[in-house]
Amino acid sequence: MKANIRLHLTRLIPSLLLTLLRNVIEKLTGNAALPTPPVSLANMSTAADTLEKAIEAAIQGSRYSREVRDAQVLEVRAILTKTANYVRTTANGDGTILASNGFDMAKEPGPIGIPAEPSRLRVTMGPETGSTLSKWGRVHGATSYQLLRTTQNPAEGEATWTLVGTTSKCSFIDAEVETRKAYFYCVRAVGYAGIGKTCMPVMGRAA
Repeated sequence: MKANIRLHLTRLIPSLLLTLLRNVIEKLTGNAALPTPPVSLANMSTAADTLEKAIEAAIQGSRYSREVRDAQVLEVRAILTKTANYVRTTANGDGTILASNGFDMAKEPGPIGIPAEPSRLRVTMGPETGSTLSKWGRVHGATSYQLLRTTQNPAEGEATWTLVGTTSKCSFIDAEVETRKAYFYCVRAVGYAGIGKTCMPVMGRAA
């Protein structure tokens, strides 16, 4: 995965947006790897000065002064967005260039290991006679789930489990059971790194 920068402009209050713009201006000044930003450094500096004055005027100021500040905030966001797109295109994933421009680096996701044990397994009567419906909570990193079944009570000793089926959903209808007979189910998550542990067994009966 290529390195990248991240933008969180709508989350920044005006003063933090101003800080970011000042930092970008400083990092782009004399930056040979990023020589032609879409908005000149002089215009960026003017926008920064204007936003700084608007922020000061809006403190305990009139409604109009706050509207002026908000309008300048939108302009600065537009400048930063254009500049960030230029940086991404020019850097083309080069982490050194991306780290030299004043924007925050995007956090690279770590590898997802073997998925965790599914939780909240519930087994109820299915939609048709001779079926059960199993549902469970989604597991992060899981690409599919395996539902297993046994007629032996696991609490009374070792049980022999049968794979009922595999699904990408968090539910499964087992239509190959006998009416009113007790069955025990468990589910395990499957991910790119392997198969996770099975959850605690749950008993269910078909209608």
